[in-house]
Amino acid sequence: MSAATPTEGVPDGLAIEFAKRTRETENGHREWTGRPAKGGGRFRHKGRDYTAFQAAFILRHGRPPVGSVRPSCDVPTCCSPAHVDDQETRQRDRAALAAVLGVQHRAPSCDHDQAVHGRHRADGRRYCNACNNPGAADGCAHGNPRCGAHPARPYPCGWRCDEHQPARTRPYFTAA
Repeated sequence: MSAATPTEGVPDGLAIEFAKRTRETENGHREWTGRPAKGGGRFRHKGRDYTAFQAAFILRHGRPPVGSVRPSCDVPTCCSPAHVDDQETRQRDRAALAAVLGVQHRAPSCDHDQAVHGRHRADGRRYCNACNNPGAADGCAHGNPRCGAHPARPYPCGWRCDEHQPARTRPYFTAA
């Protein structure tokens, strides 16, 4: 780890425990060597469970992550503190990408507060997380089979009725 790593907000000894279970690779990434052997494993430090990704994020930023933590590089198991981002950071970066690319945002077709539920896809396009997450308790009827319409068909984005099917698949015609 670098000397510029923030120490405020980092639990005592976390860096040592993290370093014991990881090793630097020759191409600048860091791999998990602890148990379980695959991917970014888990460990316990001072009564709290950490994933390798969470510990790396805390060591770099000095704060707990918001949402899930994933590597931002092309190595899916990399747990280098410089290569992991939390959900908040990814959304900020995607919003910046959308602004740079000049991606036009269409107005949401729902009544959800987009300051809370608004998200950006990896290519910078916006979507409503409440509407596009059928498992969420606060999901709406837009595009979910909960609208009560039948039949509902499977799409890559989830089950949809004819009225709420994804825009790219419209119109969906059934064989008569």
